Amino acid sequence: MTMLRRPFFLAALCCALLGTAGAQTPAPAPAPAPKFETKTTSLPAKGLFVGDQLSATARQKLTELIVEAIGLQIQVALVVPTGPWQLDGSGPDERQLTGARLDAVKRFLTERGVDPKHIYVESRIDDKLAEPRLDVQVGGRQAAD
Repeated sequence: MTMLRRPFFLAALCCALLGTAGAQTPAPAPAPAPKFETKTTSLPAKGLFVGDQLSATARQKLTELIVEAIGLQIQVALVVPTGPWQLDGSGPDERQLTGARLDAVKRFLTERGVDPKHIYVESRIDDKLAEPRLDVQVGGRQAAD
């Protein structure tokens, strides 16, 4: 055997004797996905809108929700009118829920970085509630650095 082949032969022989010939280091397990988190705020209908625009109080509460969600990669935003809203224009103004008012909520969320394709409106009927409210929930996973 020549001198060039001898070190390779000895290394292969040692690996075969030790049972590590062809052994591969297992790939590390992938890191688990971050837990899905949700943040929610509930806004009473009274004082929620001025005309078809959000009131200053409503904007403040929604801003607090967005601040709580900093660091989340928002995958879904639910706008949930709950309780006895008036959809037909009857009843007091504060109980009326129009498309323009829902659009004001969606626009506010979009202007603060929520993808409009991830905003959904889901109406819930709750006969136990005397006053309507608007629940807004955002959910996502911690954004990777």
